Amino acid sequence: MKLDNNQEINFDKLKIIQDQFDNSMKFLEKNIAESVTNKRKIETLKKDLFEAGQKFIEAETYLEDLKIKLKNTTT
Repeated sequence: MKLDNNQEINFDKLKIIQDQFDNSMKFLEKNIAESVTNKRKIETLKKDLFEAGQKFIEAETYLEDLKIKLKNTTT
């Protein structure tokens, strides 16, 4: 096959370029999927850390209250 400007199309080179493009697209899709998954994991971790922080604050408050009660009963 020839183009209008007398350049021949090399189908083997074209196939190689197409395969490389397809591989690049697969790689990109895989990286995007991993990024989305990682973002979800980070959001879950942030939520879990926030909840753990809240529980720690509650435990700290409870211990302070207990300490005050113990102090009041011993005096």
